[in-house]
Amino acid sequence: MKFNDISKEINKALEKFDKSIPGLQSELYKEMVNQIKRLDLDGEKIKSTVKNLSILASIKNKLNRLILNKDYITEVKDFAKTFNQVFALQSEYWKSVEKTFKPRPLLKAIRNQAITDTVSSLTSSGISANVSDAITGILRQNITSGGSYADLAAQLRESLVNTQTKGILDRYVKQVTKDGINQFNRQYTQIVSSDLGYEWYRYMNSDIDTTRCFCDAMTDKDFFHISEVPKLLKGQGLLCDGQPVKMYKRTGLPHGMIDGTNAENFFIRAGGWNCGHSIQPVNQRQVPENIKTAIYATAEYKTFKALKS
Repeated sequence: MKFNDISKEINKALEKFDKSIPGLQSELYKEMVNQIKRLDLDGEKIKSTVKNLSILASIKNKLNRLILNKDYITEVKDFAKTFNQVFALQSEYWKSVEKTFKPRPLLKAIRNQAITDTVSSLTSSGISANVSDAITGILRQNITSGGSYADLAAQLRESLVNTQTKGILDRYVKQVTKDGINQFNRQYTQIVSSDLGYEWYRYMNSDIDTTRCFCDAMTDKDFFHISEVPKLLKGQGLLCDGQPVKMYKRTGLPHGMIDGTNAENFFIRAGGWNCGHSIQPVNQRQVPENIKTAIYATAEYKTFKALKS
């Protein structure tokens, strides 16, 4: 059992779920084209009337019913099973490392909560607040401002099917699924590795076109010690394409990281939203001697060891 097998299982589940979304998003667009034909117009302009505003509520209900269809709900339920699969694979991995390992109740509670949160975000409350509201928001803005019907149609098309970045539904569900399962996986790893006293880690998984500079630099760095994390979150010693990792002034963190990321929650949040990297604990025997020697000489490591003693 290899640690990378867990990431492969996660990626397989994500790919399976993602396949159903573009088609559903196209159906949403077709429905919206039909729905906006109900709006009262004054020539090419949308009338700012009570009637048009009242149409919004029925449109939102139709959107929710269209998204939350039987096939979609089945896909969500199937994806939720991935948390159990990852839990089992994590347990199998750690048993191969530590023969006496047994998942403690906290890990099961975290898994159950992660499933509940992810399913909720992918169904009624999450879809309504993050997808349907966004679409009806476009309608509301055009109705209250007396916007152009043609402009409204173009905005809906751009938001749903003709977009450079992925449509509203696609972006939302992919972030929820990817963050939900990857953060659970990393949280399981962090808790067990901490319990077992691991100090060395590797930033794992292949980089892709959208990989953040921080993640790119971390995969290049490969091995790192837990005492380095505060410096890493400041971008110190990290290079991306030969240049220092850029920092976001508002958060004081590398670009793309979740606001509030710190040395404690970094092992769960990793590079930020939509980050698919894993942080693999490694035995110090696996770490090259030159890397260990350099770290053991730092003030940060000496402070870390002093606090542990």
